[in-house]
Amino acid sequence: MLAKGVSKYHKTTLLQQYSNVKFCPLSKNGTGEFYGKYFFWEFDAKPTELSKTYKVLIIFHIDNYSPDVFVLNKDIWEVSKSKSIPHLYDHKKIRLCLYYPSYNEWNTNMPLCNTIVSWTYLWLYFYEEWLYSNKWKGGGIHPESSKEEENENIKNTPKQLIIEQRKKKKQDSVKNIINKIYLKRKSIYMQELQNNEVVE
Repeated sequence: MLAKGVSKYHKTTLLQQYSNVKFCPLSKNGTGEFYGKYFFWEFDAKPTELSKTYKVLIIFHIDNYSPDVFVLNKDIWEVSKSKSIPHLYDHKKIRLCLYYPSYNEWNTNMPLCNTIVSWTYLWLYFYEEWLYSNKWKGGGIHPESSKEEENENIKNTPKQLIIEQRKKKKQDSVKNIINKIYLKRKSIYMQELQNNEVVE
């Protein structure tokens, strides 16, 4: 048994994580690009034989603690306009909440295939169950930001404020990169759908 706080996983680089999703049996049907500091991987996921196929987009930036996972399908977006889908960080972009960060269920050394990709399939399975029963049976806790966290900067010294401002600027830059990739991949996916409809 491992001591508390000791991970059974070794330090994993971003390139190794990219290779991990590229060759993962659950996501190897996809495509993506590695850019050095970040990558994206897009793949089709079908949680059960009777399920529809979902287009999943993973974007992982080295300066982000965890990858962002989106579902690009238009019908999920339509559902989110009329019902509040559980366990989403962003209802407009369908950004999935796959684990509870405070419980340390995931860290950057864990292979994406065994964690994030597998959890995405589970999320989709429970999403389909939720559509039928209107009850989220996947368990879990969805994190809420507390007022204490939001007001933490008020107590900081000037030096800490400068560090926080730099950190926020870096986070905003990462969010901007993720948003650009998301919008581009979503646009490409929607165009492919339109082209397929014209052919049919």
